[in-house]
Amino acid sequence: MMTARSFETKMSWHLLKQLEDEYGDSFYILHKKKCENNFRELLAAFRSIYPDTEIAYSYKTNYTPWLCKYFNSLGGYAEVVSQMEYDLAVRIGVQPQKIIFNGPGKDAGDMEHAIISGAIVNLDALSEVTMVREIALRHADRDIAVGVRCNFDVGEGLVSRFGVDVEGGDLDHVFKAVDGLKNCRIAGLHCHFATAQRSVESYALRTKIMLQLSARYFRYRCPEFIDVGGGFFGKMNGELSKQFDCSVPTYQEYAAAIASQCLDAFPGASRPRLIIEPGISMVGDVMQFVSRIKGVKTVRSRKLALATGSMFNIRPTQTDKQVPMHVYHHDGMSADEAIQGPVDVCGYTCMEGDFLYRGYAGSLSAGVYVVFDNVGAYTTVLKPPFIAPSPPIIMFDADTNNYQLIKKRETLDDVFTSYIT
Repeated sequence: MMTARSFETKMSWHLLKQLEDEYGDSFYILHKKKCENNFRELLAAFRSIYPDTEIAYSYKTNYTPWLCKYFNSLGGYAEVVSQMEYDLAVRIGVQPQKIIFNGPGKDAGDMEHAIISGAIVNLDALSEVTMVREIALRHADRDIAVGVRCNFDVGEGLVSRFGVDVEGGDLDHVFKAVDGLKNCRIAGLHCHFATAQRSVESYALRTKIMLQLSARYFRYRCPEFIDVGGGFFGKMNGELSKQFDCSVPTYQEYAAAIASQCLDAFPGASRPRLIIEPGISMVGDVMQFVSRIKGVKTVRSRKLALATGSMFNIRPTQTDKQVPMHVYHHDGMSADEAIQGPVDVCGYTCMEGDFLYRGYAGSLSAGVYVVFDNVGAYTTVLKPPFIAPSPPIIMFDADTNNYQLIKKRETLDDVFTSYIT
């Protein structure tokens, strides 16, 4: 473990060289303070309006165990969509009562274990209602509660493939089927829609519909929770936000659209928990990716810089957005060895389209470090084991000025241990 002063204010070529000597020529840096700030600021924005709000961090966005454990220590719930993620939550110490099990791929055994353990399981289809009926019959002495993911029109031309169809009458069927079981009840309603705009208006609409459904299906009792999902924009600097053709709402704007409606619907002391399931808004800006430039060349009129990282390290999904890149030069580097922009920074893979950044306007040369912001969401979990193992993740704690390895650099054995050779 090495120490240094604040990474963000004291970053330099020499510091990056020290980190490379210890961790390798490419690595992620996870900023603990940003994780804490994002969690507390988002929760405070909602609780200032609706005090009974809980954050359920979306594991699929970045399931680095240290990160998930840290959000648990701050009081967060775990939102999981697979048995693997459920088992991870339990392993790092999350109580089952604070696990929300979503997703379309739940099998009967996984669902039964989660329900009996006390987790919140949100049903995604009518087939899962059949599973619940069988679980309830097998455990006649247990009080069983489940939630239901609702699928309805939120505009933007989206017909989601997830959840129970509200307009087609399937939600009526779910409530009738569960109400017919003596030891089973529906505790609350859930929704999640991945709309392109992530607009405040979209969240206001889905919240309005969810509250209407709550009033319709919970006429004689208060629901235990209303879960409006996640998908909120996270924090980003101007270079990235201006690439979107829409405004990027703040935490406070999302809270005003959602929490204020919940307060109006449930003004008394007896009210449901409002659950939100943020992923990107929690971790979209908490990591950086560091890579060294191995060499530069000019091919006809095209100027290229080869990095030790790949586009898969920073942008594993297809997008036209470029995450911000910072360049750190060594004072002793010769200007004769550099090429002047515009330069395309390309990755180590053999894919023609592997570019980490296109059109960098400055100069680059071998030995320069490039650091990319806004790589905390989906980058590490979607990065394939393609051509080379994944780089390590180190955590920087600004309060103690310490670095800590929280994921080691993968080896050949890590990649191939499950293969039969």
